[in-house]
Order: sequence, then structure tokens, then C-alpha cells
Amino acid sequence: MNRLRTASPSINDTDGTTEQDPSGPSGFRVEGLDLHSRELAERYGTMVLGLSPFNSFYSTQTVTALCQSAATSFSDVHVVLPGAPESALRYITAGKEPRHAVQRSKRVIHNMRNVARRTLADCGVSDTDARVHVMTRFASHPRYQKSRARIESAYRTQAPMREAVHAMTRTALATSSDSDPTPAQIELNTRYIFAEAPLLLDAAGMLARPSTLFVYHRRVPLYDVVAAGQVPGLTVGAGHALSVLTDERNDRGNDDPR
Repeated sequence: MNRLRTASPSINDTDGTTEQDPSGPSGFRVEGLDLHSRELAERYGTMVLGLSPFNSFYSTQTVTALCQSAATSFSDVHVVLPGAPESALRYITAGKEPRHAVQRSKRVIHNMRNVARRTLADCGVSDTDARVHVMTRFASHPRYQKSRARIESAYRTQAPMREAVHAMTRTALATSSDSDPTPAQIELNTRYIFAEAPLLLDAAGMLARPSTLFVYHRRVPLYDVVAAGQVPGLTVGAGHALSVLTDERNDRGNDDPR
């Protein structure tokens, strides 16, 4: 079972220095290592960047730098973004008319998708359309459907899963509302979490890769409770790990908790 892990940097036996890409440190760190560290690529093979177009952490500049850094050390890079139908729920909760909410969500997601695709292509990554994913792309996949069904069932029957989903839903809604969401609003917006959960727990299986490192800028309660064995019937997929990304460029921290 994979858990959020912290690893020590590898040491070169000859000179005592950490193995880094010749281009120097990226400023992004995962599992105690700079994203340019060869050790991360050797350990996982595939990097999956979880991006949130509705979070201030993922500015155009940060997405560009993150994609460039991932492509420096990983030959297999994927990007995952939320789908418009679920993302629109946050705007609807905030009082937007549904049609306008969907249109706004599509526009925001489309813009970030283009930034990721263009940046990866500029880095020499091939077939970026097949590597930059919107969640709706997986909706018809049998493995995704089975995983989502198990997750939704656990939400209805297991308190740790329900509490984790509610915590993530509140955090997502914090980007679009200044007031605490009502229980009904939380329940409506759980669909956003259900849509991304299969990738959070099993990106390796969903992308048909031997192993994947999924990175996001904050902890993911749903992953944590499953990795800790608190949800009977659910496990983290073989070869999949999810770790927290930190941004140390210019002494920046991950100040936005959302």
C-alpha cells in the first residue's frame, strides 16, 4: 500500500552531492527532492500533475514552470484537470445561472489546458493532447467507472471516507464563496470529488502505467484515509503514489490552502 512518503536525497558516492539535473534546481520539491532530481524519475517513471484552474496557486506562470520542470526529469508527463460539469457546481452554489456556470468553467479549464499543452510541446513532449487530460475523458472507461462506484459506495457507508470527501468539498467551495457551505451545498458538490477520486487513488491503473507519482500542492484527505487502511474495501492502486508539491521559488510557500 502506498502512502505519502518523504525520501532523503540520493548522494553521489564520489563527491557527496545530490544528483540533480544539470539545469539546476527547479524550486519545486516532492518527497524531499527537487523536481529535477533524477531519483524521482527513476523511482516512478511517470509524473502526473494535478492542476486546479480555480486555485490561485496555479497561476499561468506556475503551471508553465511546473510543466517545464516535470519535463526536465520525466520523459513521461501527464496533466489532469477537472471537468466542466462538476466544476460548474461551485459557481451554481455561489448563485450563478447553470448555463453561465458551465460556460465559465469550460473557459477557465480550456485556458489552463492550453497552457499545459503548449508548455509540454515546447519542451519536446510528444502527443500532448493524449497527455493533458480533463476528467470527463475517463468517464466511459470501465476501470474508472468501477473505481468511482466503489468510492461512492464507501462515501455512503464509511465515516472516514464521508469525512474526507466533506473536507475536500468545503475546501473546493472556499474558492467561490466567502461563507460556509450548507450541508445541501456540500452534498451537491461531492460530485466534484467523486469525479477526481479514481485518479487520486489509481493514476497508474487509469493511465496504464507501471508506476506513477501524482503531485498536488496540498494533502488530499481522501487519499490519506485510503492509504492508511481506514476504508474497508478500498486500497491505493498498485504502482500509484500521491505526494505533496511545495514551491520554494523565491521563498514562496503554498499559502493558499485551497
